[in-house]
Amino acid sequence: MDLNYLYHRHQVSLFNADNAGCDQSRHAHLALVAAYAAEIDSRKRGTTAGLGAAQ
Repeated sequence: MDLNYLYHRHQVSLFNADNAGCDQSRHAHLALVAAYAAEIDSRKRGTTAGLGAAQ
């Protein structure tokens, strides 16, 4: 995964959270937002922990 893909998925997850039909869906999308943000930070720092560690 490159950074552009991660930024895109982060934004899509934010949109989905804002438009979720229930609290459970909203929380799931916000969890994805946090995971993508952590992976983006990890990639920018040059570490490999997170979503793409196995790739």
